[in-house]
Amino acid sequence: MTALAWLESTSVATAVGGSLTLTASLSAAHLLGFTLLSGAALVLHLRLVGAMLQRTALLEVSRPAGVLVAIGLTVSIVTGFLLFAARATSVGANGIFQTKMSLLVIAVVWQASLQYRLARATPLSPRSAPAIGAIGLLVWLSLAVTACAFILLE
Repeated sequence: MTALAWLESTSVATAVGGSLTLTASLSAAHLLGFTLLSGAALVLHLRLVGAMLQRTALLEVSRPAGVLVAIGLTVSIVTGFLLFAARATSVGANGIFQTKMSLLVIAVVWQASLQYRLARATPLSPRSAPAIGAIGLLVWLSLAVTACAFILLE
C-alpha cells in the first residue's frame, strides 16, 4: 500500500470523504483561509509596487499582513490536508494539483523571506521594491489561477 493509499484509508479521510457537509465546510474554510492569505500578501505586494497605501510606512503594512498571511496559511494547510486526505491517490497524481503545490511552496518561501527581511528593518531600495512587489504579485496570482484551474478542471 502506498503512502497516499494509506492516507486515504484512514478514519479521518474516510469521514471527510463520506460526508458532503464536512467536505463542503472544509472547502469553505479552505477558501476563506486562502482568501485571507492571498489578500494580505497582495496588499503588501501592491504597496511595494506603489499601487496602494503609498503614504503608509512599509512596516505598518508588512506587520499586519504577515500575521494575516500566517493565519490564512495555517487554516489553508489544515483544511487542505483534510480535503486532500479524502482523495489522496487521485489528487496526488493530478498535474494541476502538483503545480498548485509547487507554486504554494514558492509563494510561501518568497513571502517568508520578504517578511523576514522587513521584520529585520532591512530597507528595500526604491529600485528593488517595485520589482520585489511585481514578482510577489506574479507568484501569488499564478497560485490563485492554478487553484481555480484545479477546482474547475478536476
